[in-house]
Amino acid sequence: MDYYYDDYYDEYYDQAGVPERSFNRELSFDETVNNCVHPSLRFAGEYIVNFIVINLTFCVLVLAAKRLFPGQLRNLHVLSCVCGVALFYRVLEHGYYHFVQLAVTLYVMQWLLHRWFSKTARYIKSPFILIAYGIGNLLLSELLEPSPEAWNRVRGTQMILLMKVLSLAFDTEDNMALRNQLGVLSYCGYILCPANVILGPWVSFSDYLHIWRASAGGLESKQTRSTGRRMLIHVFRLAINALMAVAFLLTSNCMIDYLLAPAANWKWVRAYGRALSFRTSHYFIAYLSQSSMLAAAADWSRADDDRSLMVPVSSLYRVSSPLAVEFPRSLVQVVTAWNIPMHLWLKRYIFRTTKRPFGTGAAIALTYIISSLLHGLHYRLWITLLTIGSWTYVEHEIRKKLAAIYSACVLVGKCPEACVMHQHKGKSLFSIVINALFFLLNVFNLIYLGCIFESTEGPPEEVHHDTSIFGRWTELNYASHWLLVFAYLFYFII
Repeated sequence: MDYYYDDYYDEYYDQAGVPERSFNRELSFDETVNNCVHPSLRFAGEYIVNFIVINLTFCVLVLAAKRLFPGQLRNLHVLSCVCGVALFYRVLEHGYYHFVQLAVTLYVMQWLLHRWFSKTARYIKSPFILIAYGIGNLLLSELLEPSPEAWNRVRGTQMILLMKVLSLAFDTEDNMALRNQLGVLSYCGYILCPANVILGPWVSFSDYLHIWRASAGGLESKQTRSTGRRMLIHVFRLAINALMAVAFLLTSNCMIDYLLAPAANWKWVRAYGRALSFRTSHYFIAYLSQSSMLAAAADWSRADDDRSLMVPVSSLYRVSSPLAVEFPRSLVQVVTAWNIPMHLWLKRYIFRTTKRPFGTGAAIALTYIISSLLHGLHYRLWITLLTIGSWTYVEHEIRKKLAAIYSACVLVGKCPEACVMHQHKGKSLFSIVINALFFLLNVFNLIYLGCIFESTEGPPEEVHHDTSIFGRWTELNYASHWLLVFAYLFYFII
């Protein structure tokens, strides 16, 4: 449901000196290695090293500060600010004005709301005033920025900043203990934390304090061996995530073209290639984001760190789940797994907050509207999110009806193995066939919805389509939208 850092990656990649992809090329393996793999690896090295090295430095400095000055959070915030500014300078190189003005004005607005507005009787919560101001500021900044390329470089960073401050507004609305911990220094440390200042993921202010405040140096001697094992697991996870990021980058830039070029004359193969390239570029950023969090996290004694060699599903460091997206049971699963922190943010602060006063339908609509506006003036994304929202509703209702009529485990969510509600269990032939049909439908929608975001040039006969918002969908005859209409009619017929 969220694409908040893909524009940043596309823009950075275009300026990194890597040849632009042309989907209709037919290169030999050696040519692909020399013209694409090597430049992509150079880009990955320059790009990833900045995140890993600066966050590892932050981690070591935090551990040293805990030993020398135990219990002083001021040192954590200072180190977070310094390392965050260093990463900002190394990676973005410009766009500071947008970040600074949004961060300062949001803090001033929140301070004013806490000081005066919260003491008066009201029907509107102060965080929603901050949401209106933050989104308005974001859209106005994009309109006033003379260079679209420069704005694309900071779009994702601005969105991460806005998500952090808005969650801070909700969390401190009624929590005086947390509000008392909020000051200028702690605010700056939170928004500039090098683990997530550029690419995310979003973490709450409480999580920020918890991850880096917990003592990693004051362990008893009998726990040293266990802590050492957890540290090794932590380092292993960091290496695996960095390698996965590189693998997805090479897949997006090189392997898709190389493997699909012989069949690129078929429009649906080209659409599949564009959509897969878009998704794998998202996974590259997601795994790099996870690597940044792992590199910066100084707490190796967390209970969930010892459960497996991979990042736990419940971990704060987990950003995306490629397997859940590529093999979707439902579009609801895609929406959830595409960007897990963003999904949790929308669910916690927008959907749940608006569901009680306005109802479920209005809460869903507001969630999609705010999600769209947070991405700025991204019209293709607005239409895509509207399409996804329509499909998730229709799919949910159709599968709910089928489950009720035929007493089968075909809901959008997977039933437990010992399901007592349905006669046809998940392993019955009827349930397998229905779930397989919806799986194919969702794969089709992933191709259709994803191909519109592919930003590279296609064959000469396609270039004129790229000037319009719906160029790629025009080429595919709006197949998914027509199918959505038929699915909605089918819902009323059954």
